[in-house]
Amino acid sequence: MARKSRKLVVVSNRGPYRHEASRGRERWVRAAGGLVAALDPVLQKRGGVWVSAKPAKDFDSVTVPAPHLSYDLAHISIKRGDQRGFYEGVSNAVLWPLLHGFEPTIQVGDAPWSSYVGANQAFADTTISTSGPSDLVWVQDYHLMLVPGMLRAKRSKARIGWFCHIPWPPPDTFGILPWGEEILEGLLGADVLGFHLPEYAEHFRQCVERFTPHRVSRGTIHYRDREVNTIAAPIGIPVDELQALANDPDLGREVDRIRELMGNRQLMLGVDRLDYTKGIPERLAAFERLLRRDTGARKRYALIQVMVPSRTDVKAYADLKEEIDRMVGDINGRYAETGRVPIHYLYRNLSQRALFAHYRAADVALVTPLRDGMNLVAHEFAAARTDEDGVLILSEFAGAAKHLKGAVLVNPYDVDSTTAAIYRALTMKPSEKRKRMRSMRAEVMRLDVHRWADRYLGALEGK
Repeated sequence: MARKSRKLVVVSNRGPYRHEASRGRERWVRAAGGLVAALDPVLQKRGGVWVSAKPAKDFDSVTVPAPHLSYDLAHISIKRGDQRGFYEGVSNAVLWPLLHGFEPTIQVGDAPWSSYVGANQAFADTTISTSGPSDLVWVQDYHLMLVPGMLRAKRSKARIGWFCHIPWPPPDTFGILPWGEEILEGLLGADVLGFHLPEYAEHFRQCVERFTPHRVSRGTIHYRDREVNTIAAPIGIPVDELQALANDPDLGREVDRIRELMGNRQLMLGVDRLDYTKGIPERLAAFERLLRRDTGARKRYALIQVMVPSRTDVKAYADLKEEIDRMVGDINGRYAETGRVPIHYLYRNLSQRALFAHYRAADVALVTPLRDGMNLVAHEFAAARTDEDGVLILSEFAGAAKHLKGAVLVNPYDVDSTTAAIYRALTMKPSEKRKRMRSMRAEVMRLDVHRWADRYLGALEGK
């Protein structure tokens, strides 16, 4: 008789849903981003509990029908000042740019480290109160790097995992952190540490070797009386659910409507959260160069840029939005014709259905981050293309580039080469497009999110 799976406890800063009631009307809001997109279907299938901060009203989100949850939600409470210090002062101002390798934007200075420690302790306390000693605890991402150690201090025999949804830098970059050893010790409270790529896992082990006394051999760190395993487990998307959406006949009508509204021009599509790691200004510069070099391009091509609002109260993000707004306005002002603009700029989150209609309508998807842990937009675009059409232009600095070999790879810092790649994609022969898309779709199917979760949880259970 098969052993019953242990209860799964997911712990993340951001939870999946927020319920609102106002003036007798109710609505459910779903958080945007790859973490929720990846883990919600896993918990829906397996059950368990999701521990998260109580979602703020200004988080990146989209309204959805009332979900039928097969798992429980548990929220922690952090004082507003501590929440700002933990989330904005440390997680976003220090850890996010550091782990992505954006050293000039790291703001260590007066970063409120004590707020980060206190918030992590609150997550650990709530996790302990909502779980049992034999449950599997799966902590997520850079916001909660002290939680594994805090849990281990209370439950020495627990099975604890942590997964990094963004890159991990080499030791020379990580060494900027004044609290680096404390973070590494916190993470080593886990049994299994997961990363998207082998090189991220190797960077982590190098950091342990340089900044702690613990011995490293192959993929294992010998930590006191335990062994901590580091694994590369590339994340994916819920393939079956998204294939069903892509094949919906009603979606085809929406695709036709988008193409007609865009004047049946060849369409390029960018879908990004507002962030300086996503390379949006560089992408706009490459598109502008195409318009400048080819006088007929404005009549033949159009770019739809979807940008999801994010961290708008952080100065770096507000400045970035101002720069993107200015660039879009400038390009449209110079290259528009009556009734037609070259860039259609949507500053909002789209529902998954609307997003897939845009994936299907596009001739080319531009996924050109300056650095990204994986990037599931690339996976979703391939999943949407059941017609085996469309071309993906993909940054070589996205984790997805190691897997989606059918993409046209670019260095997003090289504007000229990106412009050339865009033109190549727009003029590619149908036979080459089909060959490339078939290759990518096969890999996306292989990297299904449920397989990712099963592989990681299998390692966590010691199978």
